[in-house]
Amino acid sequence: MKPDEVASSFMYALQHAHYDSAKYYATKDSYEMIDLVASIAESTPQGKKKIQQSEIVVQKVFIQGDSGYVTYLNKTAHTTETFPLVLEAGEWKIRFAHQLPVPDSSGTEQILPPADTSNP
Repeated sequence: MKPDEVASSFMYALQHAHYDSAKYYATKDSYEMIDLVASIAESTPQGKKKIQQSEIVVQKVFIQGDSGYVTYLNKTAHTTETFPLVLEAGEWKIRFAHQLPVPDSSGTEQILPPADTSNP
């Protein structure tokens, strides 16, 4: 699948509570965050309804070599979220994890990957 197709499929699956499908389009290190979203959404009817009623579209996909990013626009909340795209085992995947966007010298946002906590 093309990166924009993966991005659209991932968000569709997440919005419609198809968490196993969302994991298919995400990197393995994203599974924990998907499980967290699922537990929050499923813990209250309002949480699930809010996710499902959001109008979220892929705003921008940028690829350079075997990595890139996707920016989603939440038209309902008037916010954007940016997540890395990476090739994992030859397939494009979303890295859906807690991350910190920071502006670079050109004023555009760079995404810092999650901190490596494997070696305390």
